[in-house]
Amino acid sequence: MSTLLTEDHKDALQEFMNISMGQAASKLASLLDLHVTISVPNVHIATDEDLERIQSREDAYFYTRQSFFGEMDGELITIISRQGCKTVVNDLNRAKGYETGAIELEESILDISNILSGASLKGLCQQIDVKTRIQPPVLFEPSKQALPVSDWKLSLVMEIMFLIEKDSFSANTIICFADKELDKVFKRLDKLM
Repeated sequence: MSTLLTEDHKDALQEFMNISMGQAASKLASLLDLHVTISVPNVHIATDEDLERIQSREDAYFYTRQSFFGEMDGELITIISRQGCKTVVNDLNRAKGYETGAIELEESILDISNILSGASLKGLCQQIDVKTRIQPPVLFEPSKQALPVSDWKLSLVMEIMFLIEKDSFSANTIICFADKELDKVFKRLDKLM
C-alpha cells in the first residue's frame, strides 16, 4: 500500500473538507443564531505524537466517536471543549424549543458531534462520490477506552477546529481512515483531479 500523501491529494482534501465543514458550521450557526468560525483543515498522516496529543486533552474536552463503513472505512473523533459547552447546549436546546436543562448534556453533546462531524463526513463523501454509512456518535473516555485511532498507525488525519467565540467553545473533528482505505481515497482523488 502506498501511504504517500502528495501535495495534490492534500490540497484536494483540504478544499473538499473546507466546503463540507463550512456547511456543517453554517447549520450549527443557524440553529444557534451565532457566528461559528472554522479553521483551515489540517490534513496529514498520523504520527504517534498526534495520537498522544489527542488523548491528552481529557480534562478539558468531551470525546465522541463515530464509525463509518462502506466504500470507505474509518472513525470520526470529535473533541468538544468542556468550557462553554453548557452554554452552547442551552442555546441549542432553546433553539429546538426545549426548556433549559430539559435535555441531558450527554444527548446534546452527541447532537453537536453529529451536526459537526457526521454532516462534514457526509459532505466529503458526496463530493468525492463515495457511499458510506455513518454510525451514531457515542461518548468515550480515552483513559478508560483505547483511542480508536491507536490501531491505525498510518491513518490519514483530517483535523478541523470549530470555534464559537461568544461562549469560548471549540470542537475539533478528526477523520481517521483505516490503513487499507487510504489507497481507495487517493485513487478516488486522482480520478477527480
